Amino acid sequence: MPDFWYRWFHRFCNAVYFSRLSVVHPERLPAHGPVLCLGLHRNGAVDGFLYHEIRPRAVFMLAAQLRRSLLGGLFFTGIEVVREKDRATDGDGDPHNAGALQRCLDHLGAGGELFVLPEGTSSLGPRHLPFKSGAVRLLLDHLATGRPITVVPLGIHYECAWGFRSRVEIVVGPPMATALAAAASPFEQLKELRRRMQTALEAVGINVESAERLRLIEQLASISTLGTARSYFESLKALERRVPAPILSAWHGLEIEVAGRRVWRYHGVPLFPVGSPWRDGVALGLAAPVVLAAIAVNAPPFFAAAWAGRKLPDGRNVISLWRILVGAPVFLLWIVALLGVAGVTGHGWWFAGYAVITVAGLWLYHRVKKLAVAVHNVVFYGELRPRALAFQRLLREALSDA
Repeated sequence: MPDFWYRWFHRFCNAVYFSRLSVVHPERLPAHGPVLCLGLHRNGAVDGFLYHEIRPRAVFMLAAQLRRSLLGGLFFTGIEVVREKDRATDGDGDPHNAGALQRCLDHLGAGGELFVLPEGTSSLGPRHLPFKSGAVRLLLDHLATGRPITVVPLGIHYECAWGFRSRVEIVVGPPMATALAAAASPFEQLKELRRRMQTALEAVGINVESAERLRLIEQLASISTLGTARSYFESLKALERRVPAPILSAWHGLEIEVAGRRVWRYHGVPLFPVGSPWRDGVALGLAAPVVLAAIAVNAPPFFAAAWAGRKLPDGRNVISLWRILVGAPVFLLWIVALLGVAGVTGHGWWFAGYAVITVAGLWLYHRVKKLAVAVHNVVFYGELRPRALAFQRLLREALSDA
């Protein structure tokens, strides 16, 4: 497939599946090459779709097994390498990888942009996985040519990685220093660049001691951003080292109040209306029928993606990937089929109406989910609302002072 197909298709998948993609510190992104982008790997190959949207010129180093099928060829392109864990199925990848690394070097040498995910595989765990040496060796080989290069670390953060219409933030870190002591041995240079890479990527990522701790700060970060323009990542980072004792105590108190009740949650957070509950109820009554109509007129792709997300993944970090791999092609075929029917019958107005309902439903989907949670909770557990809103104010004040 030509390059423009992947650029367009990845944007299409992102626009359908995610409600918002934000970039933190976009001014740090270089305008010219050669550029080596180093990205954290959280949510399967979906990370690549989102990274590609903000760096459309980048050529990705990717696992060869991703392109072993017709479906893979539709979604993925780049310079293929055989990962260590795939050698059982892909065979000895050493000769193949040597050629792939040379193509990477040639691309950088020509002033291009290369994107590498140094972990090699993804995880939604509490910290990054061990970084492989391939990116650093590649950087050393390029530096040996005497040509300049910009190395950009990037982190990616999902409000709910497996959730449909989640929000996503990509964080751009300061360029990594590449100057090395001339007297240092090749091993010392490699070790130093590995240390710098780890430091740079940890600065744009979140690293805590346990999955429980990560879940806690993700919930708190979600609360802190409700109804504000505050960065989700910046809230996570502020809570990474320490959650203030008053916040922890107040949160545990709220959780005790909620325990044993059928309080609904949005991304793990018990939401309540911030403003007038009546206003939220009216908004839900107006918006929910639009979302339900959008689901009804797109039932085949919607339920195909839902089925794939339940049946095919072997971990939470690939739920979104399988939903997109199945849902996006079905959605495209569905659009083409409806467009064909509209053309044959001469009812173009009908297709225009379908398009309006679909776009409106996508735009309102996550809003309706939040409204539904908040309205349900205030109707059945309204006595908890003052405490929940007081906690939200306390958390924002604590983070604003951090």
